[in-house]
Amino acid sequence: MRVANIIEEGRIGGPQIRNLMVASSLKKKKVEITLIFPKKNSKDLKKQCNLLNVKHLSLPLRSIKKSLFGVIMYIILFPFEVIKLALILKKKKFDLVHVSGGSLHNKGIFAAKLAGVKVIWELNDTHAPKIIKKIFSFTSHLANGFIFASERTQKYYSKLIPNKRKNFLIQSPVNTNLFNPNIKLNPEKFFKKKKIGKKIVIGTVGNINPNKDHATFIKTAAKLLSFEKEIIFVIVGPIYNSQKNYFEYLSKLIRRNKIRNVHFIGSRKDIRPILKKIDIYVCSSSNESSPLAVWEAMAMENAVISTNVGDISKFIKNGKNGYIVKVGDANSLSLKIIKLLKDPKLRKQFGRFSRKIVRKKLNLDLCAHYHQKAYINMLI
Repeated sequence: MRVANIIEEGRIGGPQIRNLMVASSLKKKKVEITLIFPKKNSKDLKKQCNLLNVKHLSLPLRSIKKSLFGVIMYIILFPFEVIKLALILKKKKFDLVHVSGGSLHNKGIFAAKLAGVKVIWELNDTHAPKIIKKIFSFTSHLANGFIFASERTQKYYSKLIPNKRKNFLIQSPVNTNLFNPNIKLNPEKFFKKKKIGKKIVIGTVGNINPNKDHATFIKTAAKLLSFEKEIIFVIVGPIYNSQKNYFEYLSKLIRRNKIRNVHFIGSRKDIRPILKKIDIYVCSSSNESSPLAVWEAMAMENAVISTNVGDISKFIKNGKNGYIVKVGDANSLSLKIIKLLKDPKLRKQFGRFSRKIVRKKLNLDLCAHYHQKAYINMLI
């Protein structure tokens, strides 16, 4: 079986990592996946494809930008890029097209239809602008089936999707062999440089953007200033040019509250050494579907506190293997952190239980198996 997996964003994030892992895992099941993505900003993604021996094509596909010029150029180039994609799909004789990246990414849908190839659309968000939802209500009829990254995503889009379309629920996967707290890893240089000693590390992972709600993370740090000598907060993730204003807002928030123990440490190719050092992992997001960063933290036996987003409540049981708080509730978040600060045994208990859940319900082999079943089902 030959599958083209198309995504319109070349920068590495949760969807790109998911695509890479599934493509790599399915090779042994005789499912050949070719990842197709934009040339721009895809240097790291290409490296990962080569490292994992995953077939890929990088094309001049334009991602939509927030600026007026960016939107105009996206619309002008849209038909030409769709036609080029369609010609490639036809030439390579793919059996199925898998479109990733959410409801905003629909070039692959049109290209598949032009090429006469069945298409399955993966949706992995729980919030979209009204105009995007309106467009999706029409384009959804072009897809032969859908993959939902979470039950919450499935519910969010349920009224916009034709009733008779096949659909599959597949969470983001974790390679629990790689994300294993018992593996020996090179120590994270940042912690060595800061000489944190016995300080408790509270961390979060995700590119800097409003959906991750780093502002609540920082407001939580402000409420814990009395513990400043005992704890350190780290925010791991890239700061893209499109989010510089948001980053400046966060920096002002830190200065205004006179916080000295919050650190932005940029992105990492391998997040495991940081997760191994984190004592309490925090997800402060306002919107998520199947948050891979949280699942990876759980696999590394981090004690997790998360906002109630996506399918978090399916895998984190409040008070059993973590805590769940309301979106934007810095007060509750700080109180839960204090509980874990004072109880190292509870932190370890949460972490061990969380890893068991990830191994049983979110492991890569299981996710790859579900993808294979979905692909076969689509071709029947």
